[in-house]
Amino acid sequence: MAREFVKPLGILLQTTGMAGGTVIDAIVVVGYLCTMLLVGWRSRGQSAESYWVADRQNGTRRITVSLVATVFGASSTFGIIGLGYARGMTAAWWALIGAIALALFGLALAPRVRELGVYTLPDILKRAYGNMVAVPAAIMIVVAWCGIVAAQMTAGARVLSGVLAVEYTAALSVAAAVFILYTFWGGQLSVLKTDSWQLVLFGVGLVACVVVVAIAAQDSPGSLIETTSRDHLRFPISGEFGWYDLFVFYPLIIGLPYLVGPDIYSRVLCAKDNSVARRSALIGGLAIVPISFMLAVLGILLRELYPDVAQEAALPTALRDLVPVGLTGLIAAGFLAAIMSSADTTLVSAATILSLNVIGSRTEAPRAPQLRSTRVAVLGLGLVAWLIAGLQEGIIPSLLLAYTIFVGGVVFPTLGSFYRDRLGITARGAMWAVIVGGVVAVVGEIHDGILVNTALGTRGLALAQQVLGPQYLSLLPILLSLTVMMTVSWTNRRARW
Repeated sequence: MAREFVKPLGILLQTTGMAGGTVIDAIVVVGYLCTMLLVGWRSRGQSAESYWVADRQNGTRRITVSLVATVFGASSTFGIIGLGYARGMTAAWWALIGAIALALFGLALAPRVRELGVYTLPDILKRAYGNMVAVPAAIMIVVAWCGIVAAQMTAGARVLSGVLAVEYTAALSVAAAVFILYTFWGGQLSVLKTDSWQLVLFGVGLVACVVVVAIAAQDSPGSLIETTSRDHLRFPISGEFGWYDLFVFYPLIIGLPYLVGPDIYSRVLCAKDNSVARRSALIGGLAIVPISFMLAVLGILLRELYPDVAQEAALPTALRDLVPVGLTGLIAAGFLAAIMSSADTTLVSAATILSLNVIGSRTEAPRAPQLRSTRVAVLGLGLVAWLIAGLQEGIIPSLLLAYTIFVGGVVFPTLGSFYRDRLGITARGAMWAVIVGGVVAVVGEIHDGILVNTALGTRGLALAQQVLGPQYLSLLPILLSLTVMMTVSWTNRRARW
């Protein structure tokens, strides 16, 4: 059986002209990937409860580590490093906003989510409103999360191709195959088992990378400050990141998925009790802070070394040029560990939602067929994400698109479900909030929002830009979703009177 998961990795070692040092690094990376596949393979006989929620028997350490490992995937590694390269220290806000939102989630919602005893986020919507809301929300999540999985695959492929001198297409094939097979076999149980040492591997690789790059960039901290652009060292805002981004755009688009996110909820649902869910979210939020700044600093250092390369290519270039043989493979494995720990969580969450809340939304099938359906969904969604990864232009744009679709259609109906009676939200109001918010988010991404701009007209467009700012196409779906939910709910209640 070993051939089934080792064979795809042979591509890495078949590249012609590979130097001896590169072979050593390739052996380290392939060893890591094979280990991950072996762990997944050995977990293939688990029950449905293990596959979906890891038996709900996990303590604070395991859930906290898994939350942090989930957060630091492609967006918070390559993404923050790339933003740090482009605009400096303010890049850290990409994850810092998430840390703040995760802490708020721990204080207000984590125990309530765990207490429900459901399997997925749409299950919460189903309990509150029924399938008329849960099904369209589930479809919205699956579509958005395919884009996020694709971003993880893209980041993994860039590590492999940049560090090991493998063609990008071959690297993407290997990264996608490993991500899909590991998740297909292992489910949530394997994810939680491996997140601890994957996070350690990522931490070691990140620290080693920062040290090596810092030594290469400057001889002393003083000279670094003198040569680095002042705007790149500014914090909390800079010339390219202002108060609007900090207090409006990032909290709504980046922060809300931490309050309402299938991947975040899937971690909490694996906790053994409510107190574990709360503590894990709070501690996880604190742990995110130093890693965020470290990644931003790494981006700044890379700009000093490689000012003329594409921002997302700077890290692989530095690893190939600066890091000693063997250590390159270790650092590459560390970044792959960060990416995989997010990719597997995202993929298994999306697949579980597709199988339980879309395909099986109207049936109560036995556990075994539902588990088979989930595994088939992992393969199907993994292949779709693989195709998307081959077409997308960058990691951050792909993630912003996915977040915009998700936040526009799902966040407010889900938050409203926890306060449904107090706010008077009806099922019909929540349903239309999902549909209107999600559709407007998708339409807003077509040809730079030409359809939305046409529908708004000259005066409406001017008003939207004035009220919502330059990112109005991303924020408009959120505003419409909330407005529609409250307006339709109020109309429904009044009709009953």
